[in-house]
Amino acid sequence: MCGIIAITTRRKTNVSKMITSGLKRLEYRGYDSVGIATISEGKIQTMKDAGTIDQVTSRLSFDTLEGSTGIGHTRWATHGPPTRINAHPHADCSDSLMVVHNGIIDNYLSLRNDLKKQGHKFKSETDTEVLAHLIEEEFKSEKGPNAVIQAFKKALDKIEGTYAITLIHTADPTKIFLARKDSPLVIGVQDDTKFAASDIPAFLEYTKNAIVLKNGEVATLTPEAVYIEKNGFRVQPKPFIVSWTAESAQKSGYPHFMLKEIHEQPIALQNTLNVNVKALEEATKRILEAEKIIILAAGTSYHAGLSGYYQFQRLLKQKPIYPIIASEYETYNHLVDENTCILAVSQSGETLDVMKGLTAARKAGAKIISIANVIDSSIPRLSQVALYTKAGPEIGVAATKTHTAQVALLARLSLQLEYSLNVWNQQEFSSIITDFTSEVPSITRTVINQNEFKAKQLASIISDQNHSYFLARGKNLPIAMEGALKLKEISYIHAEAFPAGESKHGPIAIVEPKFPVFIISPKDETRKKMFSNSEEMKARGGYIISITHKDQEIVKRSDQSFLIPESSSPLITPISYVIPLQMISYYAAVHRGFDPDKPKNLAKTVTVE
Repeated sequence: MCGIIAITTRRKTNVSKMITSGLKRLEYRGYDSVGIATISEGKIQTMKDAGTIDQVTSRLSFDTLEGSTGIGHTRWATHGPPTRINAHPHADCSDSLMVVHNGIIDNYLSLRNDLKKQGHKFKSETDTEVLAHLIEEEFKSEKGPNAVIQAFKKALDKIEGTYAITLIHTADPTKIFLARKDSPLVIGVQDDTKFAASDIPAFLEYTKNAIVLKNGEVATLTPEAVYIEKNGFRVQPKPFIVSWTAESAQKSGYPHFMLKEIHEQPIALQNTLNVNVKALEEATKRILEAEKIIILAAGTSYHAGLSGYYQFQRLLKQKPIYPIIASEYETYNHLVDENTCILAVSQSGETLDVMKGLTAARKAGAKIISIANVIDSSIPRLSQVALYTKAGPEIGVAATKTHTAQVALLARLSLQLEYSLNVWNQQEFSSIITDFTSEVPSITRTVINQNEFKAKQLASIISDQNHSYFLARGKNLPIAMEGALKLKEISYIHAEAFPAGESKHGPIAIVEPKFPVFIISPKDETRKKMFSNSEEMKARGGYIISITHKDQEIVKRSDQSFLIPESSSPLITPISYVIPLQMISYYAAVHRGFDPDKPKNLAKTVTVE
């Protein structure tokens, strides 16, 4: 959940400025405290404080930190509140080393107590500080040129939990030491400069050459080289070239990343649907061979997975399909065996709840298909088949383009299933794919252009409300769930989504005049009942906001309507109908004075349980 960057260079420059720039690009991973440490003339210099990067840089002059080797961290608090003392980096007793860490050390309390008995003095409440003192203790018994890395590895053997760690030490002032277990670390490579970061945007303005550090690997970076090992054996790095640019991870004139990413959806979806057909065919084969299917995801990705569930269960009538929230996987583990296919959906490819479930499923013999946006991330590496959304970098914490890209890829997979089940012949299938691939970006663009101004107007109307409902039926329920999540996570208006037929079983009790009620009503088999449910809410004073088709009776009875163009396929509905809800949520957050890119208490990639 935190953001890490480390740099070592041969250039005669202070890396603190580069680290600050990198941290700003990682702020979506955490933004309650910030810190940087460098090594200069054999001594460690550090500055840190609580607050966002902009707040902290207004108080501290990070640029004055000298040295060509350094580490930085932007925090999302797990152990101890966001204070200067709890901010990373953390030092040992002698200020000889500094560590930053993303993850959770499960046994930190017992380690902390043991280290206290050995005379170590702790300053913070964090689990991370235990690492610094543990490495210090192990270093006491090490000698020679490899003393730091040996002490580091011995310390790693004693900790339990998840981590991405970067370490600097005055005994090796031009080196950075890395370790990774279930939390991402990526290495950036230049001839005379090496980087390590939680995510590629942190160093993309300097290099597009990258190496993914894999689970269980330990690395040493010097300005000239990258050394990686696992279980005591040297590992040959596998560099790759990042396919997107630094500019794509910038706002490019938009006031917020979220608005930029909403507008990027037509292009993102076009890229998504330019799919690897061989991988798609292999995924289809795995699904058809399985006796049961589990769709595993969390948050927004779960809503995308739920859309996929409604598509698949229509086609695979005799096959049980279970959409499971990843944090609840343990409850369903007894269902998994060698005849199970797991379809894992994750924007980052690093969602820890999903990874834990997949690890258990692999042990049971399950086959795994993954959908992710980040190439060669952990979840695809746990999979037999990896499908990529290719939506480009998404910096805003609230998922927009990656959500619709996931839905589109799942829809494309369902079309492939239809073909494999002989629903279509080759000629019909080719025509359907051509139409679907061109229509999705086109309708998305139209929805954005035709509804943005109205979304901005509606946001000003509902911004003084504290509660809202999102109603839908059947396969449209994931749209309502996603809309409710977006509104509450960035505007802080409490939002609840439920099947519309449940209204009279409790929820309608709190509806009063001006209470916002969003009605998701496409032109399908649910529309007549949705009209009745809308009327029930309107009779209690509810402010009816319909997302619908222009010819429906519900438009006449709504206080506000967002009109969605008709499409040739119902598979497009969960894409086109969710976009107005994204825009309403964005403008509601802005109207209420909140930063939609940085919702409180949230971070982009969830790498802790």
